[in-house]
Amino acid sequence: MRRGIAGRFRQAEMKPVIITGDSHLGPIRRGLDLLPEGRRNRFVFWPLGKGAALRRKCHAFDAATLTLRTASRVWVDRVFSRETIGAMGSDTVLAVSLPLNTSRILRDYSWETYAPWHLAQAEFALSDQMVEAMIDGDSIHALNMVRNLARIWPRTAVIEAPRFFANASYLSRKRLDVIRHVDAAYRDRVRTMLAEAGIDVIPQPAATITDKGMTALSFDHHDPQDDHHANEAYGKLVLEEIGAYVDRLH
Repeated sequence: MRRGIAGRFRQAEMKPVIITGDSHLGPIRRGLDLLPEGRRNRFVFWPLGKGAALRRKCHAFDAATLTLRTASRVWVDRVFSRETIGAMGSDTVLAVSLPLNTSRILRDYSWETYAPWHLAQAEFALSDQMVEAMIDGDSIHALNMVRNLARIWPRTAVIEAPRFFANASYLSRKRLDVIRHVDAAYRDRVRTMLAEAGIDVIPQPAATITDKGMTALSFDHHDPQDDHHANEAYGKLVLEEIGAYVDRLH
C-alpha cells in the first residue's frame, strides 16, 4: 500500500509541462535555474517570439488534422499537434503565455489623451463599449490561437502575464487610476472569454502583486530600459504556480 501511494505521488509530481508563448517566457526560463534540480526536468520551453506579433494573425489552424502552425514571418515556425505535444506523454499540460498580457494596450495607446468615461477629466471620454472593443482588438489573435490549441490539446492553460510596474517609462504622462482601470478591465474581459472556452488560467503569483494592483518592483527586470518584463525571481514563482496547478489535475 505504501509503495502504491508513493508511486502515485511521484507520477503527480512529474506530469510534464510544455511552456510556450511570447517574450514573457524569458523570466520564467531563467527562473528554472532557481528551482531544485529534481523539479526542473518536468518543464520544456517552446518559445515563439515577441508579443508584438499578436497585432495580426500569427497562426494557421487546420481543423481537419488538428494542427496549428505559427507564422514564420513574425514568430518561430512551430507546429502544434496531438503528436508533437503528446510525444511527452498523454498527461502533458500545455501552458501558454499569450492572451492575459496588458503591456501592449497600456504602452501603445494614448491613455494620456483618452480615458474611460467615468474617469475622464481633461481627457476625451471613451464609452465602456469602446474600451471593450479596444481590448478585443488587442487580444483577439492571442485568444483565437489559445482556443485552437485547446481544441488540439484539451490540457491547455493560460499563464497570466505580470501586471505593470510603477516605474515603467510609458506611465510618465498617464494617470495611474486610468491605467489600473484598463489593466483590470482587460484581465477581467479576457478571463471571461477564456472561461467560456473552458480554458483555465494560471494566475500571477499573489506574492508579486502590490496592494495597488501593480507588480512589486522587487520583481522588475534588471535592465532599466525594460518596461514590462520581470526577473528570474518572478519566473521561479510562476513555475511553482504552474507546478501546483498541474499537480491538482486528475
